[in-house]
Amino acid sequence: MAISTKFVLRKKQESAEDQFAIMLQIIIDRKNLLVSTRRYSGEKEWQPKSQSVSKIHPKHKEINLLLRTIESEVDFMIISFGKQGKRPSFEDVKALVKKLTGGQTEGEKKKLFVLFEEHIAKLRSLNRLGSAESYVSTLKSLKNFTNQKDPDILSIGLSFLNKYENWLIDRGCSIVTRSFYLRTFRTLWKAGIKEKYYPETHYPFKDFSFSKYNNPRTKKRAITRDQIELIASAVIDPENDSLINSRNYFLFSFYCRGLNFTDLAELKWTNIVDEELHYVRSKTKEEFRFRLHPAAIQILEYYRDLKGNSDAGYLFPILYKRHATIQSIRDRKKKILTRVNKQIKELGISLGILKPITTYVARHSYATALRRNGISKETIGRSLGHDSLKTTDIYLEDIGDPLLDELINSTI
Repeated sequence: MAISTKFVLRKKQESAEDQFAIMLQIIIDRKNLLVSTRRYSGEKEWQPKSQSVSKIHPKHKEINLLLRTIESEVDFMIISFGKQGKRPSFEDVKALVKKLTGGQTEGEKKKLFVLFEEHIAKLRSLNRLGSAESYVSTLKSLKNFTNQKDPDILSIGLSFLNKYENWLIDRGCSIVTRSFYLRTFRTLWKAGIKEKYYPETHYPFKDFSFSKYNNPRTKKRAITRDQIELIASAVIDPENDSLINSRNYFLFSFYCRGLNFTDLAELKWTNIVDEELHYVRSKTKEEFRFRLHPAAIQILEYYRDLKGNSDAGYLFPILYKRHATIQSIRDRKKKILTRVNKQIKELGISLGILKPITTYVARHSYATALRRNGISKETIGRSLGHDSLKTTDIYLEDIGDPLLDELINSTI
């Protein structure tokens, strides 16, 4: 008829977790039940003999005080029941621990992958498909890191984040990609706190250093004005409609102030007024209005009466009437963008251009051309739709400063 309790660290075999649940083990007649204290410790921080955490644990005072309180209250319960000739049941002790900690049994804790999937479903229901894709790709990365094992949210600590970061580095992920995954992960964590899935105090990102990701440097992706002309003058088989379109989209972006592909795909003939382009940038909702470059006008003339052009009034043969939903429009743009980037890259290689060319290179090349000709950062920023000079500075850091390069090289 014996009853005893002790605190143990619940370790799982082959676990990627670095923090483990501190459990109260209740033993009655050789049968036992584990009840969570809702506190966690690493294996090196746990002291099994004293059933406490060591001073190296950042919350050792709080946790040890709670464990001693639970121990004292359970002993008092056993004594009180004993005076009445009774003994507490599993449920009695469990209820007491839950009252003191809000704890619950091991199998009921929130899982990381579940939290991701719920958030993705919510974003999709709001038609925030781009954001949803960000979480989908981050979730896929985390699943690969943990070998598909879904960790408990509260078992994740700073060590988990550091190991994940190192894993990304070992896989050759660029600093921009690592920043994307880690920031998406952090945003999800904050959303979970807001939904009260776990306490605000459990925030492993607090001690994780993001300083190296504040202004991640990317490879310079601009090409020269001469290389732009080389692409424009390249001879393409008139029957190769697909490649002709890819080149036109790239050049139209360059001649229209670095217009991004998402906005380019959604331009309609109604956006052209007296040889001016009027549109609202989808990313910032900022309105743009400017006179078209003669080369851009020439590209439009190619499509004005083109057989097979869009039946929905779009400038280019990308979106049609059949693309009637947000998802179908997104899927179509993604498909065409992939093809454009592949073809324009191959065209560049065939012309002897070593830098990999994508639609985004057009935007970088536009900014570089302006800077090389002495245009101020403020003007470049306004034309690109940047909301602050700081953003423009970061952008120009990515492409370099050709004006400064030429000044220095001509001086030394």
